[in-house]
Amino acid sequence: MTEQELTPQYQPSPLQDLCYKVTGCAITVLNTVGPGLDPKIYENCMMIELAKQGMTFEYQRKVDVVYSEQKVGVVTLGLIVNDMLLVDCRVAPFFNETDFSENIAYLKLTKLPMVLMLNFKSGKLQWKKIAFDPTR
Repeated sequence: MTEQELTPQYQPSPLQDLCYKVTGCAITVLNTVGPGLDPKIYENCMMIELAKQGMTFEYQRKVDVVYSEQKVGVVTLGLIVNDMLLVDCRVAPFFNETDFSENIAYLKLTKLPMVLMLNFKSGKLQWKKIAFDPTR
């Protein structure tokens, strides 16, 4: 056997690959416009960059909140990329437990498998991935 046959080849999942590409877009945006601006500016820049990279996205999808089989409200999401990744653009000193909890609730509502939280507050992009398994 050759060394290549003995070494397992890592193949990222399509979702992991998408996260990598979206993070690259966010780094490009941050390096171009700089840190600390309004989150809507970063969302707008991200849409331009995602389109340039050939990714599809939906902006501000409205999702019904249902409790005991009754609609109790509607939430509006930021960016959904390739219909499988929720992207949350923030400008905050740091991510906190409320941010994580809110995004987990969004994943439960949408049944999307992952959210990528992006923080454009400082000169170095902060990001955090949260995976969700609806069967758990």
